[in-house]
Amino acid sequence: MSVDHSHTAFIVVDSQAGALDNPFWGTARSNPSYEANIVKLLKAFRSLQGEDGPRILHGPAGPHIVHVYHRSLNPASPLHSTSPGMSFHELSHPAAHETVFPKTTNSAFQGSDLGEYLRAKTCWKIYFAGLSVDLCLGTTVRHASDLDVGKHVDEKGETVPGQLMLIEDATAAWAKHGGKYDADTVHGVSVESLKGEFCRVVTTEDVLKELGIHEGEVLEM
Repeated sequence: MSVDHSHTAFIVVDSQAGALDNPFWGTARSNPSYEANIVKLLKAFRSLQGEDGPRILHGPAGPHIVHVYHRSLNPASPLHSTSPGMSFHELSHPAAHETVFPKTTNSAFQGSDLGEYLRAKTCWKIYFAGLSVDLCLGTTVRHASDLDVGKHVDEKGETVPGQLMLIEDATAAWAKHGGKYDADTVHGVSVESLKGEFCRVVTTEDVLKELGIHEGEVLEM
């Protein structure tokens, strides 16, 4: 039996070349599986869509895939508009039909139409991934919670909060203050600070199970 994923969104924040291929934030990074998991998740969500996006001609609708990129105002940043690093990383480049939002602040909801987009598409089950968990991704999740993103009326006619999920192994962090706080510590503390208070924390494997996809199927895609 097919599952309706039309109320589901997968949001990838700042998965850009300048963040992953440039030592601007340092060389000590957490989660070496980040790239592999982002690829795996994109394949999984895309497998539930039609060739031209979420609408499937026969059967339930697929999920929405959204990419957010940072357009830094700092000329020295590899994410500045004059830098080739502002482009999406080749491993997580948006497909032609996928929605893209730029931002200049830490939150993807600040000064963008992302919130309006999710409301218009009636998305209330939202998975977040990308970079970095202590900065832009974490800020975006917090802001989504404060804005009540995903609040909707359920089948019983009751107003209920949205389901916000942070995919903890599809994000990363860099060491701080010359290594005083190592990357794994920054990552772990940032995730724990979000868990429960702002979102539910899940793994890539959890997401595949919730989508009804076996990991072996993703590897074959």
